[in-house]
Amino acid sequence: MRNKILTAIALVTTVAAGAFAGYRIATDDELRGRLLRSAQDIVDTSKKKMDVMTEDVAMRTAQVTKNPKINQGWVSNQWENVGY
Repeated sequence: MRNKILTAIALVTTVAAGAFAGYRIATDDELRGRLLRSAQDIVDTSKKKMDVMTEDVAMRTAQVTKNPKINQGWVSNQWENVGY
């Protein structure tokens, strides 16, 4: 019985925290802007790292992460660098 009560309290607390965070993100323009800028910085940093990545590193990274878009992005970046 005690375990069920603790589980219910944890569930209610988690739902309340999630609802509060969602409400803050939906209503606070400054917070939303900071979150979007942070996400954009992460994407920009990843793109910069990919620009200096060698083909071998791109292949291994794609295999480890099981993400073929890494190779596709690297190849398209190489084509852009040569003017196609």
